[in-house]
Amino acid sequence: MREEEKNQSSKKVNVQSILRKRWLLPAVYLVAAAGILSSVFFMQSGEDSADPEEANDVAENDAEYAEDPSVPVTAGDETLHMPVAEEGETETVGFFYDSNATAEEQESALVFYGNVYRQNKGIDLASKDQEAFPVTASMSGTVAKAMKDSVLGHVVEIDHGNDVLTHYSSLEELNVEQGDTIEQGDVLGEAGRNAYNEDAGVHVHFEIRHDGVAVNPNDVVGQSLEEVLQLIEDEAAATEESEQATDEGTEEEGTTEEEGTTEEDSAGEGQGENGASEDESPEEDAEEEDAADEDNQSDADTDSGSLVDPANANS
Repeated sequence: MREEEKNQSSKKVNVQSILRKRWLLPAVYLVAAAGILSSVFFMQSGEDSADPEEANDVAENDAEYAEDPSVPVTAGDETLHMPVAEEGETETVGFFYDSNATAEEQESALVFYGNVYRQNKGIDLASKDQEAFPVTASMSGTVAKAMKDSVLGHVVEIDHGNDVLTHYSSLEELNVEQGDTIEQGDVLGEAGRNAYNEDAGVHVHFEIRHDGVAVNPNDVVGQSLEEVLQLIEDEAAATEESEQATDEGTEEEGTTEEEGTTEEDSAGEGQGENGASEDESPEEDAEEEDAADEDNQSDADTDSGSLVDPANANS
């Protein structure tokens, strides 16, 4: 009995001495952390070893998505197109009015409406057989306007960002609504007739505007949105320089005319002074006039004295 009691007491002492060790608790924490990390790694490795067939399916879907031509692209990657599916089947029947064009070209770019000739702010396209044709978006964007106008027919306007907008009018019908997201080539409607340009027949009127100012479509078709903006900026700078040069030339002409007028006035004043110095004084003029009167009187007396009075003649 005593030996068993001694053994039990010695075990208690050993446990208590172990618990008093400072390294015991940190060691327990480390073992627990190692167990947790091991379980996490095991779970992740199980997820990574998913069915390979499913992984192949995902890869195939990604490849199909990349090859799908219907995937939308941004307008910045596109080049501006004419608003028709087949350009070879249409012709231009209305031209953009260019202030720098010849008089003949400007005359062909006028539209007669309401007894007034108006400048064409875009171009008009018609089929060669005067049949209706689908009108397409020239570039991707958002429909800012889709409505029917009593003069222009159905109208669609697409916002392409950066203050660039395309305008389509004289449409017979509409396939889009305001707020729709449009991709390049989407059909907006069919070409038709309108009251504004009856001479064009069945046609679509197409405009490109930047910040509300019309741009010649023929100058920007085939260019990206970035190139269009750069072209507009260059044209604005050239116009500003031309206007400044014209203003400077006008100011120079005005200065030259003023200088010429001043010189003429100075010359006139000089001539006036010289003329006054060359003319005789008023006193000399009066003396000459008196002398002339005396001469005339003497001549008159001589003439009268040469006449013989008949009464004196007898004596």
